[in-house]
Amino acid sequence: MKKKFQLVFLLLISILTITFAQVSEEEKAMSQGIHNAVVVNIPTTTTKISEKVWKSYAKQFKGKTKKNRKAEEWKTTDGKIAGIGGSEPLTIYTQVQSNNDDVELSLWIPMTEGYLSSTDYPDAYKEAEKILNEYALEVRIETVKQELSGEKKTLGKLEKDLKKLKKDNEGYHNDIKNAEKDIANSEQGLVKNAEDQQIAVKNVRIAEDFFAIQKDSLEEMLSNVTSKGEKKVVKKSIRGEEKKVKEVKNVQKRAEKEEKKLKKTIDNAKKTIKESKDKIVTNEKDQKNKVKEIAVQEETVEEVEKRLKRLYEYK
Repeated sequence: MKKKFQLVFLLLISILTITFAQVSEEEKAMSQGIHNAVVVNIPTTTTKISEKVWKSYAKQFKGKTKKNRKAEEWKTTDGKIAGIGGSEPLTIYTQVQSNNDDVELSLWIPMTEGYLSSTDYPDAYKEAEKILNEYALEVRIETVKQELSGEKKTLGKLEKDLKKLKKDNEGYHNDIKNAEKDIANSEQGLVKNAEDQQIAVKNVRIAEDFFAIQKDSLEEMLSNVTSKGEKKVVKKSIRGEEKKVKEVKNVQKRAEKEEKKLKKTIDNAKKTIKESKDKIVTNEKDQKNKVKEIAVQEETVEEVEKRLKRLYEYK
């Protein structure tokens, strides 16, 4: 509501600036000394915009316009303004200065005697007033155009933010679906793993029992053989039987390790589901707030567009 009031206030300022020309004259210092200047004060703009507009606006004078950066002054040579100098070439000096939140443009035109003033050249002064009023309107238009561009950029950013929030929300839902699949697959895996472990335990017991029998026989055989070659063969057989027991035990260990892995996957998936649900709640709140921000910003853009349209109607 506050922002809307400010927009209305700025609109009124814009209209008043054009309807009631804030043009005056005073003795002011410039590169050629202190001379009478025709001055226009333009509220709520910048020197950058004002100078940009003047450079373009001065083209209608058909002269050569250049900025004297040392003197911070614009100079148009061989310019022609029918209502001021007729067909005679004119030299036009201007300065653009900041005045708090406003901008002040001062214009000097050397005449046959002295500089342009309302006292010595009343008709020409009225033409200068008209020129500065038109210039002020162009500045207001450019200022509002840049403001509109900024507001549209802000709107675009808000819309981009909303799009990202929606994409994030979709991602959280996908995370939940994937986590649920992981849980389902892992639970199925645990069922099979339990069967595998039962088989592995059984195989270990059989292998150990068989090895115990084989070991006794082999050790007895080892004690009865005398040659190194025979002893070597028997020892190799014992190691072979031990290896078989170790292999079935490794199968059991892998099954136990797989069980832990599946349980960890389930725990992580449950954690992901909880976190994603919390994020969805926050995300949906953020989306609602962002939609409200966009609605407000759309109103702002609409108001600035209306201001710009009204300004164009004055041209």
